[in-house]
Amino acid sequence: MHSSTLLAAAAVGASVAYASCNGPFPMPLCKGVKIEDASIVELQQWLTEGQLTSQDLVECYLARIEKTNEYLHSISEVNPDALDIAAQMDAERASGEIRGPLHGIPFLVKDNIYTDDKHNTSEGTLVLLGGKYSSEATIVTKLRAAGGVLLGHGTMSEAADHRASSNYASGYSSRTGQTRNPYNLTQSTAGSSSGPVVAVRSNQVAIAIGTETYGSLVHPAAQLGLYTIKSTPGLMSRHGIVTGSYWHDTPGPLARSMKDVSIMLDIMVGIDRYDNLTAEAIGHEPPNGYAAEVVDKQALRGMKLGLPWNPYWSTVAHINSGDNRQEYEEMIQQLKDAGVEIYNITSNAALSQIVSPYGQGHPADIAPEHNHAIAFNTLLAVGYGEWLQNWTFPEDDERYGMSSLAEMAEWNDAHNETTGALGNGTWWWDTKTGQSFYDAGVATNGTMGTAFWTAFGWGRFTARQAIDTLHRYVEEDGTVVELDGVVMPNGRDGNRGNACAPLPSYAGYPIAAVPTGADAYATPYGLCIYGKQYGEAKLVRVASAMEDLFQWNEHPKYFNYDTAQGPWQASFPGYTCSESSLKSQHCAP
Repeated sequence: MHSSTLLAAAAVGASVAYASCNGPFPMPLCKGVKIEDASIVELQQWLTEGQLTSQDLVECYLARIEKTNEYLHSISEVNPDALDIAAQMDAERASGEIRGPLHGIPFLVKDNIYTDDKHNTSEGTLVLLGGKYSSEATIVTKLRAAGGVLLGHGTMSEAADHRASSNYASGYSSRTGQTRNPYNLTQSTAGSSSGPVVAVRSNQVAIAIGTETYGSLVHPAAQLGLYTIKSTPGLMSRHGIVTGSYWHDTPGPLARSMKDVSIMLDIMVGIDRYDNLTAEAIGHEPPNGYAAEVVDKQALRGMKLGLPWNPYWSTVAHINSGDNRQEYEEMIQQLKDAGVEIYNITSNAALSQIVSPYGQGHPADIAPEHNHAIAFNTLLAVGYGEWLQNWTFPEDDERYGMSSLAEMAEWNDAHNETTGALGNGTWWWDTKTGQSFYDAGVATNGTMGTAFWTAFGWGRFTARQAIDTLHRYVEEDGTVVELDGVVMPNGRDGNRGNACAPLPSYAGYPIAAVPTGADAYATPYGLCIYGKQYGEAKLVRVASAMEDLFQWNEHPKYFNYDTAQGPWQASFPGYTCSESSLKSQHCAP
């Protein structure tokens, strides 16, 4: 952490009042104000009334980071200019100038979202650390223009979970170590946006921005009790975000309410000349913005929702773990009691072609040429090649002129088990182990030929057909019912995988995540709602109505924070627990 921010954090008074007691890390009041779980609207009100300044907020959040990041590893680096930016926002407010709804409010970005300032963007890697991009990410520029104060970067799974497809731990970065789940430190953080999600959930910051290619927003949101929308790729610009897959990547807001999610959506969406996919989204935004789509539980009356029995409600490991099925059935009954019309979808031909009987990945008998991994591997090589065209290192750096994924993988091999100083810190790392995704991408040579278009085209068409037909429920008499959303469980069985996101990733369709409860491992889970292409406005309505109905907001208890065994700076794939130790919700000594 930058020395100036350490001093700023220490500047918060020694006599501390606490808003509540959350296990070993109670959240202090900020200048006498309870900012724990505060929304954008609440923070803005306190700033407007003069109860807090933006500088107060930055200092209080920095103090929280100082207190908890040693255990959570959720912040990769804080912005050394955060207090100066906050002072500027305070001065503008004093002169009567309010930029927008985020004026003076700190926010965090995932470490693959480039910010043009004094702190690093590295995608959780060391191979990119210390480099500079041609210009700042468009969404960051928009958030700054709305008055947001960039607090720092959240840590992430190395290379957005694109470095290795096996033998790795989600949330692990060779730059920052293993991100921990604040509900139970033995449990997974479930996706590459884990740092920003953990930061919001543990009150290191109020709001954050992550990204998703294949579950990296909606999966950690489920595992950490947050709301998010993974949008249709192109609804908002991806410029300045390290490319994993041009056709699948999208940034997304992370917050404790759909209201905050929708406020950030309204700021970030829109056409950008640096991302030509944004042109396809023109005309798909709601006329009054996404925040106007937020509703209460009364909107559930008459709402039509579908539940795909196979495979999501029948065989997915999460729903069949512990008491989860009983609790999910109680949630469905709550929805019915609120007036929702539930449709049980027992079969879908397109779905069974592309999704395994367990909900995650492809069926075992899929034609090899249709495997979507071919598309992901190819697009990874293409994406890094394009990114590196605008990514520069100092001329005296051995990485100067690096131009391909193959060179990145070679650099990792050459620097296996090395200690070094890059950027503004020193790390030990093992970069060689666990490069299977990189290696698969290198093997494609980034060639978008027949093999790529066969796999990508079949997968995209079949996934879209599956989701579109799921939304059109056909009754026995042939009547077609247009559903408002398709709902499935969103959670993990211990550290086992989540099945919510693969299908919409293949399709390039949106998903909303709503937290609803906690499992036997003391970690959250929830529901995810599939939408149709550019159906984000309807997802805001469905998700916000569910939020008002369930009103789940259980604070982290930090179980096992002082007893969980394992190296904090483990070599790849980082810290994991055995299956037997997980049964007792801790790691064996």
